[in-house]
Amino acid sequence: MDLDDILALARTRQPSSLERARARRFARAVQSQYDLSRAEGYEIIVDTDLVDPLATEVDEATRVARAAQLAKLGTIIWTPLGKVAGSGRLTWSDEMAMIFGHAPGTLRLTLRTLGKLVHPDDLPTVREVIRTVWRQKRPDEIIFRVVQPSGSVRHVHCHLEIVETAGRPSGLIATGEDVTALEVARQERRRRTIRSQMLAADRYPQDILTGLPTRSYLTDEVDRARRTTAGALIVVATEPATRSPATLGDEDRDELTASVAQLLRTIVGDQMTCGVVGPGLWGVLLTPVDEDSDAAETLATQIIERFRSHLFGIRQRTSRLNTWAGVVHFHGGVQASGSDLLIDGEHAAHDARTQGTPITVLDKPVLDADRTERCRARIRRAVAADRFALFAQPIVDLRLNQVTRHEILLRVPSETGELVAPTPFLDVAERVGEILAVDKWVVDHALELIGRGTQTSHYQVNISGKSLADPGLLSYVTEAIHRHRVRPECLTFEITETALIENRNEAMDFATGIREIGCGLALDDFGTGYANLAQLKYLPVDLVKIDGMFVAELRRSPANQAIVSSLVNLGHALGIQVAAEHVQDDESIELLRDCGVDFAQGYRTGRPEPIAVSPEQQVRSIEFVFRVPPQCTALG
Repeated sequence: MDLDDILALARTRQPSSLERARARRFARAVQSQYDLSRAEGYEIIVDTDLVDPLATEVDEATRVARAAQLAKLGTIIWTPLGKVAGSGRLTWSDEMAMIFGHAPGTLRLTLRTLGKLVHPDDLPTVREVIRTVWRQKRPDEIIFRVVQPSGSVRHVHCHLEIVETAGRPSGLIATGEDVTALEVARQERRRRTIRSQMLAADRYPQDILTGLPTRSYLTDEVDRARRTTAGALIVVATEPATRSPATLGDEDRDELTASVAQLLRTIVGDQMTCGVVGPGLWGVLLTPVDEDSDAAETLATQIIERFRSHLFGIRQRTSRLNTWAGVVHFHGGVQASGSDLLIDGEHAAHDARTQGTPITVLDKPVLDADRTERCRARIRRAVAADRFALFAQPIVDLRLNQVTRHEILLRVPSETGELVAPTPFLDVAERVGEILAVDKWVVDHALELIGRGTQTSHYQVNISGKSLADPGLLSYVTEAIHRHRVRPECLTFEITETALIENRNEAMDFATGIREIGCGLALDDFGTGYANLAQLKYLPVDLVKIDGMFVAELRRSPANQAIVSSLVNLGHALGIQVAAEHVQDDESIELLRDCGVDFAQGYRTGRPEPIAVSPEQQVRSIEFVFRVPPQCTALG
């Protein structure tokens, strides 16, 4: 039986003798309690009409209220007084008073008190629905919140309808019930649905090009394995054998890398963890592995043979790979970290190439002192021999739809002499305390090249967060700016790996000093952790760069879109400009523009291009690199 049935019953059915007897007995009990309360001095705020509405001819409002009482619902009845807007008489049932958090008979209800009881955010909607029901003379319903005297918030569902007397509208009646439990359950279902839609299908960060797990994920997996069980790590190094790496363009290298990743996944299957360790470097983790087992060597041999014999297609041409591998065995509970084991595997693969053997096997991890010394020597040789190179990548101002900035990027030589991205190299440099020397090389050479150019763009130069702990860094940078005659307003120093800032005071001194001489400050990898957000509280940052993991799949990920939008709102609220990295397509550019992102950077806006180091070509090369690429002239 629903409310309509109850109302129909209240209008037509005559009460039985038993119902009349119950009504009279209840009336006598109420009258007795009423007399007792008056005798004890209590003031009765809301008097009670001791008339059984089912046994007497009464108006429609009374019948509805009685039906609602039978259904354990509450009612509020409004009867207008004259033609004065906003006036009228309000009464509510005991059930409705208790829904609003008041004991029956303790509060005289008025329009003003009712307005105070409704949640402030819902009050305008409630008023508008009431006006619409009265004006259009048709029923409606609404869910709103009420604030009880204790401060508790309850959700109330009300059905509003016109009360008629003698065929004419004479008021409004709201029949309601507490639906807090239902509303909370509905909100939870909605939250779970949204969370399911937003949750990424893959639980690990994927390399954009290959779809394989990244170096950081593989490092975590090695760390998890070495704590509990014996295993082996294979690091495979590859290079083209039939074409000179120098003749391969960016798209050729991308196509070859994707093909190698697909073949590696086919060889190792889904039961083993494999990933991208670096440019031309691949890692495979085997666990558990008995200490006397040769399973790792067998798999490494299989990978090398398949890679060397396979013909890889590159733009309708074929290429073979030269391949070497390093195998590192470890036992459960070994002290060497996942990063240490990866470095040992890379060194073992390098030794295999140098010695002309397919595989180098380490029965156990290298001693910490030996590993650190080898890494330091490698980095120092590279810095002393000027083996690095600088590239520049354009950055598009989405408001002006043109290139206005360039990021100066470091490139390091691979085993074949090919210039590759420096991420693994810089990771090692930070671990062994040699990153400051690399940063100083970048600053000095970048400012030299910028100073020889026309300085018509804005240039962003990277500095590691660990280098900020050096008290002489600010003086070194300031002296280089003056020596190379670079205009400070054309420079922004981009702090990478902000989670690794070791000395907050030194970082603050550097940031303040850079701002005082006229340069800007940017934070990289924004949004990947609390440490990034914490920097905004004390570093005078002008620009944040949203990490590429949120941008690369932007057009296919509602979660990434929500994160990017929130980060933009946060940045702008703090007076900070926002840039997005790893922009791959036009649709992503439009989404970024809609979110309010200020700058876009990625392969779609322009790939990194080398800056020539010969004195005869430096100025010409900078002017070439720092002009608007053809594909950026019509991004909209």
